[in-house]
Amino acid sequence: MSTNVLTGRNIAALGFMTFAMYLGAGNLIFPPFLGFQAGEHFLSGMTGFLLTGVGLPALALIIVALVKGSDNLTAALPRPLATSFWVMVFIVIGPAFVIPRAITVAYQFSFAPFIGGDVLVPFSIAFCVITILFSLFPGKLVDTIGKWLTPALLAILAVMAAFAFLFPAGQVMQAKGPYVDGALAEGLTQGYMTMDALGSIGFGWVIFRAIKSMGVECPKATAKYTFIAAVMYATAMAAVYLSLAYIGSTSADLGTDFTNGGEILTAFTNHHFGVFGTMLLGLVMILACLTTAIGVATAGSEFYSRTFSSVSYSRSVWVTMILAGLVANVGLDQLLAVTLPVVVALHPIAIALLMIAPLRHRITPIAVLMTVAVALIFGCVDAAHILGSMPQAWDTWFTQHVPLYHYYAGWIVPTVVMLVAGLVMTRLLKKPVPAAVNA
Repeated sequence: MSTNVLTGRNIAALGFMTFAMYLGAGNLIFPPFLGFQAGEHFLSGMTGFLLTGVGLPALALIIVALVKGSDNLTAALPRPLATSFWVMVFIVIGPAFVIPRAITVAYQFSFAPFIGGDVLVPFSIAFCVITILFSLFPGKLVDTIGKWLTPALLAILAVMAAFAFLFPAGQVMQAKGPYVDGALAEGLTQGYMTMDALGSIGFGWVIFRAIKSMGVECPKATAKYTFIAAVMYATAMAAVYLSLAYIGSTSADLGTDFTNGGEILTAFTNHHFGVFGTMLLGLVMILACLTTAIGVATAGSEFYSRTFSSVSYSRSVWVTMILAGLVANVGLDQLLAVTLPVVVALHPIAIALLMIAPLRHRITPIAVLMTVAVALIFGCVDAAHILGSMPQAWDTWFTQHVPLYHYYAGWIVPTVVMLVAGLVMTRLLKKPVPAAVNA
């Protein structure tokens, strides 16, 4: 029955579900290491991190709501190109990258510390089966994730946050490296590197379907509740990020040679809770990875079933998770070497489409293609820079002549310039020619 009005409980569950889909293992590991490096400048660093790591994905989700669905982000592209883009996105954030990494990270922080032998295979099977069971019933995602899994995850994180602020594991540390003089700029860069905006355009498929399953049919109401979910996600994620960063910035007594946030969280939980802390952290990682895997598998399967008539939703879920399980056990490291550059290159295209979508009726198709092409070209340049494969001479030239290249965002200015030029060109082409000129 269509009501177009959600209860407060359903709105809260929708917001929790949205938050949980974003909160993967990487989101738990980034902030502690940022706090560890930023030290006394952790507020400046986190301000930048939150602007791009939370603000950008939330803005992306709001734009998805404004254009009434993720599929409308590519409405200005030729259909073959639009379909190819979405297929590549869901392959990369699905069985080729995000889900296999979620499986291995969840295993490393849960069972690996306690079991000497390698049991990744049975763990992967169990993880994939649980993900499939949840994903096969997308209409129940708000109930399963928003009302059960996420509250459990938030409760554990709240306990960790309380101990971090009430019983810090040391004094606030001194800033290191780029955080000494440029904490804000470095935070902006690290937040951008989470690449959660790419997840936003995929999760839009899930959120719209979840809202529809609760009886909302009106497009305006759907957009409104998506906006509310984005605000709730941003608020909860910012609180989690700040707490985790504070753990890192006050970890002086835990050690000084950490190389990643996972080591910091392990030392912190062991310091306060002993062996139980290791189990607690493992449970956090499993829940975070599980909710992300469910969200990604559901989003991809929703797209495939709606785009290709021969592909059913349930079959897509099974194929996605079987492939992800195989990749996690057979060739994750080798595949990451291939998929990571693709992820980095796709991110600018996704953001370019987000910029174009609200303006798609004011810009010609050729201008859209040119804008996306510029984003792709400079996105590939940034990918080579991030991966350290840019030739030295070219690296020097790009540093001197391309704004923001140093911050791995050299695509922004050229893409914005191309978009503005396309808008101006479209307006000039549509402007009527004065009668005197015709005469």
